[in-house]
Amino acid sequence: MNIVKYLTFLALTCFSASTLFAESEIDQGEITIGSVWQLDRNGSSLASRSHGQVIYFFSSDAYHTYRARKFQDWDNFSAVDSRNLVRLKKNQKIKLEKSQFNNAIYAVKLLDGFHAGKTYYLIAEELKQNFIQEKDHVESV
Repeated sequence: MNIVKYLTFLALTCFSASTLFAESEIDQGEITIGSVWQLDRNGSSLASRSHGQVIYFFSSDAYHTYRARKFQDWDNFSAVDSRNLVRLKKNQKIKLEKSQFNNAIYAVKLLDGFHAGKTYYLIAEELKQNFIQEKDHVESV
C-alpha cells in the first residue's frame, strides 16, 4: 500500500513540476530586444471596466501582478495605484527595451499616444497574447 501512495505522489509531483515549467517558459525565440510591437487586441477588457492593455509605471508592480497570477497568491499581492497604470488602445505601438525577472517583464518604450517616448513595463505573457510584432522594425542591440 505504501508503494502505491509513493508512486501516486511521485507521478503528481512530476506532473505538477512539468506543468509549472511549461507555463513559466515563454517562447523567447521570436522576441528580440529592439523589436516593435503593435497592440492587436485590447487586453483585460473582460476583467475591468475600461478597455485597453495595461502597462505599469514600476517594474515591481508588473512583477507582483505576474507572480500573483502565476501562483494564485493574491494574499501577498500589493494593490497597484491606478495612477501608475497606462492603458494602451488598439494599434498603439511599443518598442522592447530590455527584459527583467527572467524574461517575465519587459521594459517598453511607447511610440505613439499621449505618453509617447516614456518607458513602462509589460508582462511578457500579455505581449504574446495581445500584440503582433512588426516585421519591418527589428533593430539589433
